Amino acid sequence: MNEKSSLAQRLLHGVKDLVWQDDPVRQQAEQEQDAVAVVANPGPVPSSAPTAEVRTAVPAGMTAELLNLVMSRPTAYSALSEAITALADIPMDEAMRYRSAFAVLKQTQQRTVEQIAQAIDVHLGLLEAEHTRFAAQSQNAEQEGITARVTEMAALNASVEETNRQIAAVRAECESRIRKMQDDMTNKQQRSRDLARETEEKKQAIAQTKRNFETAMDSVKARLAGEKNKVQMYLC
Repeated sequence: MNEKSSLAQRLLHGVKDLVWQDDPVRQQAEQEQDAVAVVANPGPVPSSAPTAEVRTAVPAGMTAELLNLVMSRPTAYSALSEAITALADIPMDEAMRYRSAFAVLKQTQQRTVEQIAQAIDVHLGLLEAEHTRFAAQSQNAEQEGITARVTEMAALNASVEETNRQIAAVRAECESRIRKMQDDMTNKQQRSRDLARETEEKKQAIAQTKRNFETAMDSVKARLAGEKNKVQMYLC
């Protein structure tokens, strides 16, 4: 189970809580495939060697982990593969290695070529089941790891747009208030200038009136003084 979890985490780049769960449907399918393999008819041992050399294609990384996962189910083929691996250090060609390993398997486990071939199909079925499971889990991981973030990102973008709209509205309101305050200030400044001008005009008018009054007073005073002199001169 740890191996399955590790492989899933690596393939899905560390998606949290993604584990390889046991699948009852898969287990039933495997049991049916094993039943077919057990009752298979014996077949002839192939006389010609395969063209590919197994030892030159050692899987690595995720491929090795997936292969180990698929091969973790004991079958006729997994037994043959283990026997071939055990003969890896003995100098012999590939065909001889396969024949020697099969001879051991045939003698100890009464396995047939047909059983081994069908066992490979069992492992292919396991591989396909892992592919199906992984596809479902990766889709779930995408939902949790991507869709949720995309949704949050869209919500954040919408919030940013709303904030920008509010900022624009506040800025427009502030600019309107500033214009009104500036207009009011301009009107007050103009009124102040008008009052200053009117004040100066009033001062000048009052000063002129005072001067006129003083002149008139002097004139009247001189006139009355003259009249007094005349009264004293003419009537006494």
